Amino acid sequence: MSGVAMGRWLLIAAAVAVAGTVTTAVVVLGTPGEQRLLREDERRVSDLDDLKDEIEEWARQRGALPGDLAVLARRPGVNLRTKDPFTAQPYEYGVTGPRAYRQCATFATDTSDARAGSVIRQWRHPRGRHCFDRVLPKR
Repeated sequence: MSGVAMGRWLLIAAAVAVAGTVTTAVVVLGTPGEQRLLREDERRVSDLDDLKDEIEEWARQRGALPGDLAVLARRPGVNLRTKDPFTAQPYEYGVTGPRAYRQCATFATDTSDARAGSVIRQWRHPRGRHCFDRVLPKR
């Protein structure tokens, strides 16, 4: 086999290896569009988690849940996102009992699969509108 033929075979083998690597990465990690949607949902989860912390702090200090998210957002020194940054729709919040409340948002992805490992278990969600029922921690 000549040097040119050998070089051609090495080039073909390298191209196949690169194509295989890219294909595997897309299968394992998802497409760039899927990754963008996951990042958007991670932001939504982060916002909801921040709201949860403020809701629980309000209740700890005042002995009752806040009536709505607007009262939390108006507090001095508090910078809360009460709207979805990608759709501008408000996050939903409602009191469901003396020590219970519900938070809702609309998600672009389903995090019940293994690829969404960065989502905290308490925030796993399906695609679409989903609500999280919460109970205040015991004092």
